[in-house]
Amino acid sequence: MSVKEEYLLFKAQNRLRTNNFNDRVILQKFLRDRLDDIWRKKPQFSNGGLLSNYMTHLAIGFAYYDCRPSSFCKTRCYGLPISGIHDYYMLRLGVITSESLKSGDPRYLEPLSKSIKTLKYLKIGHWGDAVLEQVPIIVRLVEENPNTNFWWYTRKKEIALAANERDLPNLRAYLSLDPSTDYPSHSEYPFGITYLLGQGLCHNNHEDILADTRLVAIFPLKKGKFIEHPENYGVANHPKLCEEKKLLSQLGSKGHEICLSCAGRCKY
Repeated sequence: MSVKEEYLLFKAQNRLRTNNFNDRVILQKFLRDRLDDIWRKKPQFSNGGLLSNYMTHLAIGFAYYDCRPSSFCKTRCYGLPISGIHDYYMLRLGVITSESLKSGDPRYLEPLSKSIKTLKYLKIGHWGDAVLEQVPIIVRLVEENPNTNFWWYTRKKEIALAANERDLPNLRAYLSLDPSTDYPSHSEYPFGITYLLGQGLCHNNHEDILADTRLVAIFPLKKGKFIEHPENYGVANHPKLCEEKKLLSQLGSKGHEICLSCAGRCKY
């Protein structure tokens, strides 16, 4: 039986659903335990092992089992809006990515490096989250690609600090805040933050966050094709409101190219 067949059987027998965060963690741990078998089949990667997404074109996605989600994030993670055999390939990619960025596995890193060299911009952390042991390898990728701008989303302050304290000209990491996360002081965290809000919920420090000089972008909650309207939270005219989210909420359409705000994101 192939790993794919084992995965589908395990998922069915345990009634696991990929729209549930905890179930995604269970499924990825199942695949992580079979990583040697996965590599024996010589998996092929689209886009050199990068994820495709509508806002930033291509991104690095991590495994969910390394996440430290807030209660808001965990129950609202858009994570994996696909099902069946497709979720096997996406969850498998997250495992391969996370474990290779820990071990330095060239079977993943070599095609990844080739893909990055063709890009002007790359988002890190589209799904899942990083751990500290991955930072040196990711930093090495950044240093090897000085013509690519990298921006990194994380919910872990230690990751954002570790990345930003390298002071690389083409890398910025952003600590992602939502209504149920801690709001760090400037002294404990002086770098950029992003702010996700929605479903009638704002952070207790909502007004302080909106006026915070560290704030880089505001993201109203997205579920499928639906975007919460920014005016419900008093951010409709805020200069840091994500332009793509604003466009989607107002017109129900999206841009065809990467937003200029994202393109210059690492220049804050």
